Amino acid sequence: MSFKDCPPDLGNFTKSLLNIGYSHYVAVLDIIDNSIAANASKVWVKYEDDSIIISDNGKGMTTEELFEAMRIASSDPTQLRSSDSDLGKFGLGLKLASFSLSDTFQVITKTKNESIASLQWDLEIVRDKNAWLIEEINSKSFHRKLQRTNGTDVIIKKLRLKLDDEDKVLERLRTHIAVVYHKITNVEFIVGDKEVQKIDPFFSKDPASNYSDPDLINHKSVEIKTQSFQIPHRDKLKLADKKTFDRINDIGMSDGIYLFRKNRLIAWSGWEGLGVNKRIGDLQRLAIYIDGYADELFNIEVKKSQISILDDSLRSKIRSKIKIFFKSAKRPYQKRAELSLKDISDIWKKESENGSVIFTINRESDLVKKFNKGELSANDFLRLLEGTLPIDSLMYYLNNDKLDKQKDSKLKKSAADIMFANGLLTPEQYKKFIGKYER
Repeated sequence: MSFKDCPPDLGNFTKSLLNIGYSHYVAVLDIIDNSIAANASKVWVKYEDDSIIISDNGKGMTTEELFEAMRIASSDPTQLRSSDSDLGKFGLGLKLASFSLSDTFQVITKTKNESIASLQWDLEIVRDKNAWLIEEINSKSFHRKLQRTNGTDVIIKKLRLKLDDEDKVLERLRTHIAVVYHKITNVEFIVGDKEVQKIDPFFSKDPASNYSDPDLINHKSVEIKTQSFQIPHRDKLKLADKKTFDRINDIGMSDGIYLFRKNRLIAWSGWEGLGVNKRIGDLQRLAIYIDGYADELFNIEVKKSQISILDDSLRSKIRSKIKIFFKSAKRPYQKRAELSLKDISDIWKKESENGSVIFTINRESDLVKKFNKGELSANDFLRLLEGTLPIDSLMYYLNNDKLDKQKDSKLKKSAADIMFANGLLTPEQYKKFIGKYER
């Protein structure tokens, strides 16, 4: 048996680092995780020309510690990190997150009792020399003049993507930070010149919210805490909370599983195939809280922004938690559906039979009688039909599969008969339409 050295082409390999799938915001969050791991009480993020500077007042690093931190894959992902503040896993976050944004980033760091250390990666140099060569920078001070005796600056230079609207990017970043770290209470974040106010994505202090008691799933000797939330409907929120609702909706937060790892929100929205995925459940969230022992169960990937649950037994346990609470998540829609019919005119009628419903025009309605007598114009009658359509009721019953499909098919065939008799359908169209509802 013989072996040959087969090193990667560093030019191509470093270019592949650009496409690992980080979004701009996820990359910045991954770098901030290092500040939290360094026990920082303050983290500053500033956009400066074509650079991003993430600064903290954490414990900083010695020259030797910085060199190891800048090493690609600097830690073993199979080794559990005991510290609750250490949000890392793969030893790749700082490097891959920075490289996803730029070819060049510098780290300036200082511990309380040692002098400043600084190193810089430049992928252009790596490609040119075809070697992992890191540059030592002689820095006399931090990049940013902030009140601190120790800490770290990460300076991501020459961003690949130019920011069209920096104010909007800053606001979205504030929203990401406000939600992702809202359970980490001992760290203050300043983005631009504004302090970030934490956001509870579950609106749990609002009187209209509903949530279960925390519950435990025991799986393969690992304890997983879960808690179900039904957030208030946007219409029930105060004006300030409506704006918050819109902000988190803008970054893609909706119904689904919200996974917290060491109190850091890792992934949100979407049910991993375990929920009902219906409009009726869009107020429901399931929070899952884990520590490092549960990483393999949720297959957390390098960016710490996506999960996948492959264990069928665990999937079954989580699905049961979702289903139990789903009934209460439907109640606001049921109430809105009932009010929808009560609050409008009596043109529409809900007919129920064997748990199924159908909506028809109420022939006994005073408005219908006025129309039949010629006391109401056709145009006004059509506008009344449009303006009183019971949308909330239709949404509720459709999403709960309670539409009487047999009666609905009868009504549709009757409509096709009238259209055909009046020359509005060709024989071919009529035959195709009728065949569809006779199956």
